Amino acid sequence: MDNLSVCSSEISERVAVAFKSEREAPHLIVERMGRFGSLMIPPLERVYREADEESFKLMAASALLHMGSKVGIPSLMAAVVARGSHLCMAAISLAAAGISEAATPIEDSLIKCELSDVKTLECLTSSLRLLNHPISGETRIRLAGIEPKWLRDSLLS
Repeated sequence: MDNLSVCSSEISERVAVAFKSEREAPHLIVERMGRFGSLMIPPLERVYREADEESFKLMAASALLHMGSKVGIPSLMAAVVARGSHLCMAAISLAAAGISEAATPIEDSLIKCELSDVKTLECLTSSLRLLNHPISGETRIRLAGIEPKWLRDSLLS
């Protein structure tokens, strides 16, 4: 049994190293990391802490949160506040994990979102729904300007 544990730990370490070095399709490795369960968390936390590239760090943070580690929450929260290219990934990851503290920054991002950016509007409203966070009156007023009506209604329902 000890040999199996050592072998599994070594494999999970190799997976983390492969994830760190993969640049073309790191998401393919992330999709399979969960198969290692809790054995994957320590090496992935190390890779997360050593990461220099923002998108890679956020992907690792998201994977860690999905596996139950909260180490990457500050990076994901910062991505929501920054409203950059990783906004939706961060919002969905935090919402899926039930991180209720993310509701206010997600709603702030929703208020500041361009009304023509339908994908982001949908992502942020669905994240708030996952968190069971009611949309505030201020946000409802802001989103009332969305056309067509069916889209506005779908976002506000």
